[in-house]
Amino acid sequence: MDKKIMFSFLGVLVIGSVAYADFSLSQWQYKKEILDVKKGLNKVSLDNEVFANSNEGLADMRIVDDSNREIPYKLIATRNEEGRKEYSPRLINNSVADGKYSMVIMDLGERGIITNSLKIGTSSDNFQRNVTVHGSEDQENWNVLNSEGYIYDYTDKKAGIKSQDTRVSFPDTTFRFLKVEISNVENNPVMINSVSVSQYIRKGAKEFSISPKIESSPDDRNKATVLIADLGQGGIPTGRISIATVDENFNRGVVVYSSNDRGVENWKRVGYGNLFRYKTPGFSGENLAMDIDETTDRYIKMVIYNKDNAPLGIREVKMLATYRELVFQADSNEKYFLFYGNRKADTPEYDLEKYFQYLDLTGSWEVSLGAQQDNRGFIEEKREEKPLTERNPYFFTVVLVATGLLLLLVVYKFLKK
Repeated sequence: MDKKIMFSFLGVLVIGSVAYADFSLSQWQYKKEILDVKKGLNKVSLDNEVFANSNEGLADMRIVDDSNREIPYKLIATRNEEGRKEYSPRLINNSVADGKYSMVIMDLGERGIITNSLKIGTSSDNFQRNVTVHGSEDQENWNVLNSEGYIYDYTDKKAGIKSQDTRVSFPDTTFRFLKVEISNVENNPVMINSVSVSQYIRKGAKEFSISPKIESSPDDRNKATVLIADLGQGGIPTGRISIATVDENFNRGVVVYSSNDRGVENWKRVGYGNLFRYKTPGFSGENLAMDIDETTDRYIKMVIYNKDNAPLGIREVKMLATYRELVFQADSNEKYFLFYGNRKADTPEYDLEKYFQYLDLTGSWEVSLGAQQDNRGFIEEKREEKPLTERNPYFFTVVLVATGLLLLLVVYKFLKK
């Protein structure tokens, strides 16, 4: 290879690597020091100031060390981690005892399989039922595994709403046979079309709750109550809502919307479901929380449909948000900073993304963020001045009218001659 070509190629590589490593301070408005960083993998949770002052999707996060080098990171959401070994048992004696229960026996085919959860497939709708789960090795001696389970379905075809939960959990067991009994005190049995059995492992997400300001108003036209929750700022990734009430024996459909400015036309639907609580001899259970499509909007609106019932006495509404964490590798005990607040920044692409799945995070250091600081090196870009036609929307109208008058004047003078 020609020496000049080779050195040119190496020069491009060096320049490229330096350009990648250097960080342009002037483009980022805010920074926070990352405190107590140690050599190795570090994990830091983002806070509300970062959510409020960064781009949507957190695309403008950058970690920089004392030497002004950009440090690769991985943004993770601490969602529920789920693992499931699922089995499709043979169903035996799928039947209904009038006025008592729907019942089915499941044969897993062998002993020693660990299970702790089952899900009932049904074509029935609009029900709330208590469920009892039994276990046995011989189908003669049955042991109660859960006597307080319940399942429900809320379907409003007109409104396009369907909320259902037919999963029942129980302690880890190795029984070959399981039996489900679904209460039928209303003499309106829930049909059992299928049952899947699983060993279900769930690790809860790291969440934080927010108690927003609530405005409540009646919507008499739709027989509903409208709750508007103000989180105080945008940017917080909200994905779950829970309410507190002293009311009992109710079932209400709910539609949830979100917006950043509360404008009448700017609400978008992010979820629907139903809230209920029953304490009766025939059924006891409640569902006072619901998942929604995660949103970073400031305002959340809940429309609770009361129909002809009195409105619920809502004592409290909480919004649950999932923590976002940055994971990065520190090679020294230098100072590290998180920069954000660059409206034009794109999500960075690091090699770390490709091999992150192979890293062991169990030994990572939990570190924290310091106070928000203005970046002294930040240079705000001058806004481009809009063209005259955009600054004055009537510009063309004025020009056309003036041109028309001028033409009329020319025609008038011509005819006058």
